[in-house]
Amino acid sequence: MKIATKTLATLLIVTVMSIATMSGASAAALASDTKSKASNQRLERIQRRHDRKLELRATVLGMTSGELKHELKTKTFDQILKRHGFRDREAFHTALVGKLKDELKRRGWSDRKITHFLEKRAQRFAA
Repeated sequence: MKIATKTLATLLIVTVMSIATMSGASAAALASDTKSKASNQRLERIQRRHDRKLELRATVLGMTSGELKHELKTKTFDQILKRHGFRDREAFHTALVGKLKDELKRRGWSDRKITHFLEKRAQRFAA
């Protein structure tokens, strides 16, 4: 994977924050709450920016970035998720967090360092 370590760490924060937003409320309540919806859209936009080439999302889905890009031309991301065994975006984001943590550990980060980084930086994104 050719994504910079700092970018992986940022993606980890954004993904953890999006999971917290999704699991904090039911889907109906999330749709009605405009603040939560706007926050979730903001986090999705950050995620799309940092994973421009779709490498990370494609590896979680078990495909190449070219295959994912081709499928996105005809299907929505939610349809692709369901086809690859994820029940919803929250399940996908949970798998993505695991992939990001594994990649950071492969690059020399410890569990303690990851946890400390999350605690320290998540406060900035929450505001």
